[in-house]
Amino acid sequence: MERRPSAADSPIMWDVISDAPQSTEHANSRFLVPYIAREGWALFCDGDMLFRANVARMFDRLDRNRAVYCVKHQYDPPVGIKMDGQEQTRYQRKNWSSFLVFNCDHPSNACLRNSKDMANTLPGRDLHRLCWLKDDEIGELSPDWNFLVGHTDPSVDPSVVHFTQGCPDMVGYENVPFADEWREELNQWAA
Repeated sequence: MERRPSAADSPIMWDVISDAPQSTEHANSRFLVPYIAREGWALFCDGDMLFRANVARMFDRLDRNRAVYCVKHQYDPPVGIKMDGQEQTRYQRKNWSSFLVFNCDHPSNACLRNSKDMANTLPGRDLHRLCWLKDDEIGELSPDWNFLVGHTDPSVDPSVVHFTQGCPDMVGYENVPFADEWREELNQWAA
């Protein structure tokens, strides 16, 4: 089994290929979704999200001429520490890849669908900026599908809330917007 080299010097995880920190163990595995799904539409989302709407509604509006869909955030976070003591990094198209809908049938995704090479060898900053795609192959979702707590316009009614700085169970993030709703959902699943 092929593996992307990484190092875990607690509390900072390091992507050896990128020679840069990564926030989670799955930071680059999202780009294996077309390889795993093989055909049709396939969704990847970060694990720090709360779904508030039926995601099937989103799929009804997608154009098969697009290779991926995402919310095209203009997000330039301050340098420092974010969730769980991880270093905040900046790169082009930051947070676009946190909620990605892949069109696995699109010819431009064949490089991901037919091989694990790109996901295992390219620097994360290139993968996360969707380097294998032309700009017009990236479809845009409305901001309610990846509402960044503390960043997205608060007038947006989120379908998906993204606790990108830290989840409500982490110290310092207990009272962020939608934290009570997150806890309600957690309690329903724990019951």
